[in-house]
Amino acid sequence: MNYFIAIPSLSRPCALKRKTLRLLESYKIPKSSIYVFVIDSEYEFYKTVIGDEYNLVVGVCGIANQRNFISNYFELDTYILSMDDDIENVMFLDNTKLTNVNSLKSIISFVINTMDSAEVNLAGLYPIANAFYMKDTVTTDLRFCIGGLFVYRNKRLMLSTSADSKEDYENSIKYFIHDNALLRFNNLTFKSKKHACGGLGKDRSAMNAYAAAYLTNKYPSVCV
Repeated sequence: MNYFIAIPSLSRPCALKRKTLRLLESYKIPKSSIYVFVIDSEYEFYKTVIGDEYNLVVGVCGIANQRNFISNYFELDTYILSMDDDIENVMFLDNTKLTNVNSLKSIISFVINTMDSAEVNLAGLYPIANAFYMKDTVTTDLRFCIGGLFVYRNKRLMLSTSADSKEDYENSIKYFIHDNALLRFNNLTFKSKKHACGGLGKDRSAMNAYAAAYLTNKYPSVCV
């Protein structure tokens, strides 16, 4: 199964090495398949911390800009697993509790095979790591595919860069409009620290308000 793992990261190479990269290493994901996208001024810092074994790519500032850069970096129709830089665990719903997955490779293969069968280009996970709310279902209607971890077949559906927040909402909307469906695995989720220092940071109220207004105006048929 041919796919690449893309990790946009900003100002937290130590967390990246300690969390997401360590997790991927524990699942024996080949380092040659892992691409870390950083800004130019932080390239040497990241290289010093994570070393030369990973593909370290100079991208652009801003998460929406960076996601567009990643889509343009890889070829059309390439399968890409996008991950945040601070993911600690990937988990599945095991009856009434969450359990760490034994093989991330198997999960990725299953997700991609399901996407192929359904002819759908975006697949996401349940956005909250809480077994009480999760269900053992895979849905195809328009639901939020959280940006922390998702899989897509690259169609280069460019995101707005005017509002550097809620870009994962727009990504969900764009792929749903493109395919009239998206997959969300409501029995899969992940653990990370929301709004940690680095990345997008903590003070996002104004950005979120602006992004919400943009999405409502841009996609009135699906944003209510």
